[in-house]
Amino acid sequence: MIQPWRLAWLVCACVLALASGARADRAEDAATKSSRRHFDRGEKLFALGKFDQALDEYQQAFDAKPIPAFLFNIGQCHRNLGNYAQAIFSFRKYLQLSPAADNRESVEKLIAELEDKRDRADGARLTGPTTGPRPPPDASTSTSTSTSTSTTKQADPPIYKRWWFWTGVGVIAVASGVGIYAATRPPGAPTTDLGNVVFGR
Repeated sequence: MIQPWRLAWLVCACVLALASGARADRAEDAATKSSRRHFDRGEKLFALGKFDQALDEYQQAFDAKPIPAFLFNIGQCHRNLGNYAQAIFSFRKYLQLSPAADNRESVEKLIAELEDKRDRADGARLTGPTTGPRPPPDASTSTSTSTSTSTTKQADPPIYKRWWFWTGVGVIAVASGVGIYAATRPPGAPTTDLGNVVFGR
């Protein structure tokens, strides 16, 4: 016969196991729903060509539920954005987590193609533009620059060839002429002992 305290302990253990299982199922269900929601948003954004926003949604879907197929979608976003190193990383991780993937051969070809593009882009960055960089300024360059600057300053027209100089001279001349005239003209009408002539008389 089972002792009552052992029976109570067995019932409690069963209840706790069932409760934790139900909580785990609810948590798993919430993670699945969140993952599905982000995945669906990512699909819509990817179809519209909004790869940076789609990438964010796929990453959130993977965070909610780390399904390897999401890594393929993340790699496709990076590929379309020109992030070759990140795309290669995502595709390799996808193949690592899904060794029996149906599209393994095409993903491997895609990785090789991206590695080639990445290497060409890195080579172009290292060699720089075909025209070559400008040489750094040295003493002779700076001397010639200062000489050309001073030449430019000397090449400015002299003051007497500027419009505002002659405008000022004209204003002063007119003002002087008016002043001289006003100063030298006789004041009022000339006075005589003869008086004025009046018509009709």
